[in-house]
Amino acid sequence: MQHLESLNERQKEAVLAKDGPVLILAGAGAGKTKTLTHRILHLIHQGVAPENILAITFTNKAAKEMRERVEKLLQEDRSLNFPVSHSLSYRSVPFMSTFHSLGVHILKENAKVIGVTRHFGIFDKTDSKRAVKESIQQAGLDPKQYEPQKILGLISKEKGNFTTLEDFERMLGNEYMPNIVARVWRGYEKIMRDENALDFDDLLLKTARLLKTHPDIRAHYQDIWKYVHIDEYQDTNKVQNNLS
Repeated sequence: MQHLESLNERQKEAVLAKDGPVLILAGAGAGKTKTLTHRILHLIHQGVAPENILAITFTNKAAKEMRERVEKLLQEDRSLNFPVSHSLSYRSVPFMSTFHSLGVHILKENAKVIGVTRHFGIFDKTDSKRAVKESIQQAGLDPKQYEPQKILGLISKEKGNFTTLEDFERMLGNEYMPNIVARVWRGYEKIMRDENALDFDDLLLKTARLLKTHPDIRAHYQDIWKYVHIDEYQDTNKVQNNLS
């Protein structure tokens, strides 16, 4: 098969492993992304519909590079049976994005379930810091004593550990600072609800919780994306691991 000729034996082994889990262990510059993109091409050669393929990475730059590589491979492969247009966007394609973009996609399709509208806003770090400061003030606390950035960091860490506000509150003991964080966190969540917004951590946490607690929704996406690829999997945190 011509599309496999540029691969070494170990890369071919990963590309040809169609069903079941595959883990690629290699250092920087060893061709992991090349292997991943060629695996996507090979799956399509094997009759897998492009829309049944999901590929996720961490940064917009990496996702863009992956899309461009797959597009180039598909455009140059004349043995495929579907017509190749100038852009992959004009036909059925694999879903290739960052974790956060995947979260946005799923949450928009299930906005009512999580209590927002389809056109929800997304808080950046400045928005989140402003909202946390506002929550601190609403709780009757001094933002100079309780630094908004520090509390936001604690909230973000908990969300990255797959912990919701309700989970956090159930684990509270009598320690002073965790109780302060819980009060501010609750106010922060209310501000986001009032503004029909989510923060960056919510894009992962709420998506992962949605899929965990709604088997019908999870089954829907499992039926669509039968072949899932995670680039740089070793860098995933707990919530990303649950999402993948």
